[in-house]
Amino acid sequence: MKTYDPEISASRKRPISKGTRIMAAFAGAVVFFVAIVVVLNQLEEPAKSTNLVWLAEKTTHSPGTLPRALRDRLRQAGKDGGAELTAYAVGEQAVNVANDVGLDLDRGNGKVDDSRQQASNVDKILKDVAARMGKAVVSPKGFSLYAALHAAADEAARTGQAEVWLSSTVLTGTLDPFTISSLSTGADPEQAVNEVLKTPLKDLNLQGVDLHVIFLTPVGAEQRPLDPGSESWREKFTTTLADHLGAQIADPIHDNGMTDAWPNASDVPPILPFAPPQPPTRTDDPRIDEAAFAPDSAELVDRPAATAVAAQAAELYRSKNGKSRISVIGYCARYGDPAGARATSAKRADAVAHLLQDQGISAGDISASGVGFDELAAPGQDARSPAQRVVVIKLVARS
Repeated sequence: MKTYDPEISASRKRPISKGTRIMAAFAGAVVFFVAIVVVLNQLEEPAKSTNLVWLAEKTTHSPGTLPRALRDRLRQAGKDGGAELTAYAVGEQAVNVANDVGLDLDRGNGKVDDSRQQASNVDKILKDVAARMGKAVVSPKGFSLYAALHAAADEAARTGQAEVWLSSTVLTGTLDPFTISSLSTGADPEQAVNEVLKTPLKDLNLQGVDLHVIFLTPVGAEQRPLDPGSESWREKFTTTLADHLGAQIADPIHDNGMTDAWPNASDVPPILPFAPPQPPTRTDDPRIDEAAFAPDSAELVDRPAATAVAAQAAELYRSKNGKSRISVIGYCARYGDPAGARATSAKRADAVAHLLQDQGISAGDISASGVGFDELAAPGQDARSPAQRVVVIKLVARS
C-alpha cells in the first residue's frame, strides 16, 4: 500500500534556491579549471633550441681535430635535445662547412632516449663535419681572428643567441696592421688589446655570444713548445678582448692534443714563445711610468705617484747647488703612428715639467720634449715593452 507523508512530499516539490545554483556553478567551474591545469602540466614543454657554433682555426700549426671538451659538450647537447650545430673553418677567412645540423636522434616515432645511441649519433655527425672541415679551402696563408669573431657575431645576430666554441692557438693570428704574435713577445696583453681595437675589429658586436675558447697546443715543423708566459699572455689577451666586444666568456680551456694539422691548412709561421725577460735597465734617473697617465693621454690619473717622483728629482736638482738643470723626456712604446706617439710623449713631458715647477724649480731650468718611439727609454728591452712608456727626468750639467 502506498503511503503519503506530507513533509516528504513538500520537500520534494521545494524549488532549489538561487544561492545553491550559484554555488554549484562555481564549484563546477573550479573543477573544470583544475582539470585544465592538470592537463597542461602533463604536456611536455617544447625543448629550447640551442645554437652551437664551432669556429676551428685551420692553419699549419693548429691540430686538425675536434677538441675533447667540445665533443663532450656536443654529446650532452644531443642528449638534452633541441640543439643544432653550425661550423666554420677559419684561415684568413671563415668558410661555413656545416649549417644548423640537428644533434637529436629521432627514429621517426619520437626522440630516442638511449644515451649510447645518442652519443653514437652525435659522433657520426661530428665525423662528417670533421671531414668537411678537412676538405674546406680557407686561404693560402694566415689566420684572421677578425674573421673568426665576425662569424660569431653574424651567428648571434642570425639566431638571437649563440654558444660559440673557438678552437685556436690565437697566437698565429694576424690583423692588419698588427701581427698578434709579434705583439705577444713584447707587449702586455691589455696594451695589445688596445692596439687591436684600433682596427676594424673594434666594430664587432659580440652581445648574444656565449664564448668558449679552447687554446690549442701549436704543432708542426720547427714549432717550439709554449712557455707559461705565452700561455698566460694569450689567455689574458683573449678574455680582455672578448669582454671589450661584449661577449660572455667562459673560463678558457687548454687542449694538449698534438695531432697533425688539418689537410689544406692555411700556412702560418711557427709561433715564437716569449723571449726570456730582460733585466731592468739600471738608471739613477727618476722615471714616471705610463700607469700615472690616462691611456693615450697626458692626463694624470695618479698624481700622488707622479708628484712623489717629481719631488725626488727636485731634491737631486738642489743637491747639485745650481750646477745642473733638468731635462724631461717623454717616450712611447713602438705602436701606432710615429707622429701621434711624439705628440703624446711631448704632452706628458710638459705635464711632468709643471709638477717640477710646483716643487719650486724655475721654468728656465727645465726643458721638456717628447721623442715618441724614435728613441728607447730602456735600450736593453723590446721596443714594445711597457718599460718604454715612461717620462724620464734627467739632470744635465750646465754648459
